[in-house]
Amino acid sequence: MTLSLLAATELFIDGIKVGSNGKPAITREAEIPGFIDYSVNLKPGQLQQGTHLLVLKMSSYHGSEQVKNPFYRLSINEQPNPHASNNKEIILPLLLMGALLLVSLLFSGLTLFYQRHAHWIIFLILCLVASSLLMIETWRDLIGYVYPFHLTRLYLVAGLTWVFAVLLPVYFLVFFRFERLWLISCVLGLLTAAVTFISPYFDYKSVMMFGVALFASLAINFIAYQRQKNASKMSLLVVLCSLLLFLIPAFRFEETGFALSICLLLFTLLLQLLQQFTHDRQKAALATQLENQLLRRSLQPHFLMNSLSLVTELLHQSPQQAEEFIQALGQEFRMLNEYASHASIALTQELELCQNYLQIMSTRLQKKCYLQIQGDPAAIIIPPAILLTVLENAFSHNKYRQETKFELHIHRGQKSIEIIMKTPAVNPRAHAGTGMGNHYIHQSLQEIFDGRASYVVEQTDDAWYARFHLPIIST
Repeated sequence: MTLSLLAATELFIDGIKVGSNGKPAITREAEIPGFIDYSVNLKPGQLQQGTHLLVLKMSSYHGSEQVKNPFYRLSINEQPNPHASNNKEIILPLLLMGALLLVSLLFSGLTLFYQRHAHWIIFLILCLVASSLLMIETWRDLIGYVYPFHLTRLYLVAGLTWVFAVLLPVYFLVFFRFERLWLISCVLGLLTAAVTFISPYFDYKSVMMFGVALFASLAINFIAYQRQKNASKMSLLVVLCSLLLFLIPAFRFEETGFALSICLLLFTLLLQLLQQFTHDRQKAALATQLENQLLRRSLQPHFLMNSLSLVTELLHQSPQQAEEFIQALGQEFRMLNEYASHASIALTQELELCQNYLQIMSTRLQKKCYLQIQGDPAAIIIPPAILLTVLENAFSHNKYRQETKFELHIHRGQKSIEIIMKTPAVNPRAHAGTGMGNHYIHQSLQEIFDGRASYVVEQTDDAWYARFHLPIIST
């Protein structure tokens, strides 16, 4: 016979004492609290068919007035271990708890020794809170505890559920980079706390808090999906499936449904984060590769040899012009060295680089080369040296012998920006290049804009048009 109740008890059947749990008494001082769950073995005679008198002597002086009904359950089981059926039900929560602890260790290492992304830290806390919840939920069936601790356990469950219910939608807010993060988080925290006053039962409090978290997460993911955020489609489907598990009564949310929902949510988020981690590593490797390419291109032997030869000539013909050329050349190398370590720079900085390059080429060709800009370049982000690369390609493909005007047109739309670089086609010459310049441009755009930007080159009889379509990104 198995009993679950918040009291110290003695059990009598037909006037014979068959078991005790703690020591019931008429005063708090004399009472010895019993375990919330306990069982006794009945003799064959006590199980014979007929009428039996069961007397349960109870006292609950160490209990709480918040618990109106101390009696939970009485059952008779044939199996030797009355908790065997319960133990089967907690296998999934135990396995999930262990897996979440391992994931917590993994992200603790990544956070401490690699990068400290805000959503990584929130995910780490979610895993720790979920594993703590599962541990507290399974504690009763695994070890048991004296009944005065039951109310403390209920408060622990409610508190941890509130933390999880607030952090889950906050994770998606941070992951998708929503604005007004603190305001929305505070509203969610207050709303989640408010629903606990609807029901006096702790199980219902936890269910309602988790329900608020799922509905809020669904709304956030739906908005992110409408805004075409990366990974929003998968997140939306996962939250929707978790919500279905929450709403279907057959899953018994308080017991197995919670574990299943947590399993589906957190391990899908884990997969997303690992994919993001791999993507970030690939982007870091690409960034290093592009930085090396840019530095190598800035130190082209042919360009340096021609520049040094020109300096030697100018020193004899026009020392002032030689000094200006050396200063422009040094400024070019300084800017390239600085910008090479950045994944993106402002368009105004890029134009400064281009203007300096045209000053160098004007001195080398002894003909004025200048850039005419139409449109506002402010608050536009681009990869470093992509417009400079277009200019370098223009000088490689053409023989400019007269004053040359290059044009830059900037067109702003609601969601994108078009930048067009027009370079004159004059006395085109055979070019034995390897296409590394265009390759650099495409790779740089991919790194910054993840496929949302495009670059095409069009040729007419008298000019080349390099067209860039870029998404709007705030500085």
